[in-house]
Amino acid sequence: MDSVVIKDRGEHEGRLILKKGEERRLLSGHLWVFSNEVAILEKRSQEIPLFVSVESQQGRFLGRAIYNPQTLIAARLLDPFCQEWNGFPSYLEKTIDQAISLRNQLCQGTLYRVVHSEGDFLPGLIVDRYDDFLVVQVTTLAMEAYLPEILAVLQNRFSPRGIRVDRSVHSRSIEGLPIGDDLIEGEIPLVLSVRIRDMAVRFPFREGQKTGLFLDQRRNIDSISHFFRHSDVLDAFCHVGSWSMAAASQGADHVTGVDTSFSALECYRENLSAFSNVSSTVIKQDFFEWAEESIRSGKKYDAVVMDPPAFIKSRKKKEEGVRGYYAANQLAIDLVRPGGILVTCSCSALLEGDELLGIVRSLLKKKRRSGKLVYKGGSGPDHPIVPAMGELEYLKCLAFVIS
Repeated sequence: MDSVVIKDRGEHEGRLILKKGEERRLLSGHLWVFSNEVAILEKRSQEIPLFVSVESQQGRFLGRAIYNPQTLIAARLLDPFCQEWNGFPSYLEKTIDQAISLRNQLCQGTLYRVVHSEGDFLPGLIVDRYDDFLVVQVTTLAMEAYLPEILAVLQNRFSPRGIRVDRSVHSRSIEGLPIGDDLIEGEIPLVLSVRIRDMAVRFPFREGQKTGLFLDQRRNIDSISHFFRHSDVLDAFCHVGSWSMAAASQGADHVTGVDTSFSALECYRENLSAFSNVSSTVIKQDFFEWAEESIRSGKKYDAVVMDPPAFIKSRKKKEEGVRGYYAANQLAIDLVRPGGILVTCSCSALLEGDELLGIVRSLLKKKRRSGKLVYKGGSGPDHPIVPAMGELEYLKCLAFVIS
């Protein structure tokens, strides 16, 4: 899709009237209107509006939404229970404050997701906090148009040393937004060190993956890491070693990290060097190539952690992405010793809840091995989910004992 040029961000609303019966999903609490559900768009000017009031065929008001006619998801509802509307800047400030208040209630420390898109009724806005630094991702047209106001609110509430606006997210292109260099406000170090579970974790920050660390996995790592005591652990797609460090802290005998990122593996080495009683191996190679070589040589591990990047980038490429998860987990199972642990994860929103379980189940049957599901988890409380939107449960984490 060509990049969209925002000529007018005026807050004049359009009126979006749905086809007959298409309001049912919204009335159940869902927040998306798909383009094929729209009957009429009434505009108050020649410009395409950034905001619309959404109504049923019978004229029932369903909520205000941000709007982009060039996408499959044409409208994304804001807070459906917002009674007062004094313009989008006012809504932004109030809703960001509500998100901050929720984190103050649910989270400890200064490492957490501040804003989680639809989960906080701010569709297309992600904000992560790393102590005195913030990382912002904007993936919808309206949020891009109001980025200066968003940054002003964040500056006022946190007084951060620096804010990085990550503009590399693939989903920006779906909304017609440019993918390019990050925007930087203040000081952004190349590498940042934070403390997690009393461990110093270094990670590439200025040019890191996504927002830097994968804060959504912390609860799963905390719940599973004791499985790795006295084990030889393989950490596939290891990034900077969050899983490996947790395993080492719980008494693993050896950890092996495999990744292709030089900068991430440099941090991995430094992070694991803090555990003098645990030996480690670092491998810079494509996991699929390395795993096939290791299987041919007869290598096995007591525990394998499979935490890859999202293989499914769009609905059109879901089948290709599912094949990626199938291939990765097939290799992982072949690398697990009988009686060992397989931890497998997916951060693809388009891979539904039971699909990852189904992939492992079919592979175990194919390999004539049995398995017991001993853990099932997702993201933490700083990643809230709208109950009617199962597609927001993007993170899946499963642990099996493989016979």
